[in-house]
Amino acid sequence: MTDEPKAVLDVGCGTGLISRNLMEFVDRVDGVDFSENMIETAKILLNGNHPGINWICGLVEEVLLSPPYALITAGESLHWMDWEVVFPRFRECLTRNGYMAIVGQKNSPMPWDGDLFKKIIPTYATNQDFVPYNLVEELESRNLFHKNGEKSAKPVSFQQIIEDYVESFHSMNGFSRERMTEEAAHGFDSEVRELVSKYCPEGEMELQSVGKVVWGNPTTK
Repeated sequence: MTDEPKAVLDVGCGTGLISRNLMEFVDRVDGVDFSENMIETAKILLNGNHPGINWICGLVEEVLLSPPYALITAGESLHWMDWEVVFPRFRECLTRNGYMAIVGQKNSPMPWDGDLFKKIIPTYATNQDFVPYNLVEELESRNLFHKNGEKSAKPVSFQQIIEDYVESFHSMNGFSRERMTEEAAHGFDSEVRELVSKYCPEGEMELQSVGKVVWGNPTTK
């Protein structure tokens, strides 16, 4: 990040995993998410009450922003944004030498993945017609984003309790609590919890995750 001000826009920030960990390096972060539950959780986590973070609840397409930003970060939530609206807005919000970073992570295979992805997820997903695709390639094919580079981190091992693992699915496309009925969300949580507990009877699991970041610039058609 070379431009001033050292301000970051974190879109689809969820519980603020990116926002909260950037404050050591930047002056200000505006974290935007349409889920009030996610924002409220972010506020009580480590660094969530930092005076340099401005939490904004609402749709990125509509909320009032405070540009310019030297960096825009986004994760999985990009999948359900209106790209034709947000990418022109991202371009307008960036400083002259600013970048957009698309961040993702992938967990190592787990022994319960077969039942989870073949039985439980297809039953409860709210987007039954969803077809997996490469996000960056799709954005480039639509002339909305130009990739300048990418980098993958080394695998990181971490422990996670089952309840946090179950809750993590509700930040994914098709499983947000705002889109699922209360009954469906409860049923999904119960089935995932029961499945994973067979392999992790003590309620905690060992996971391995690989992070990846792709950076570039929003483009104009």
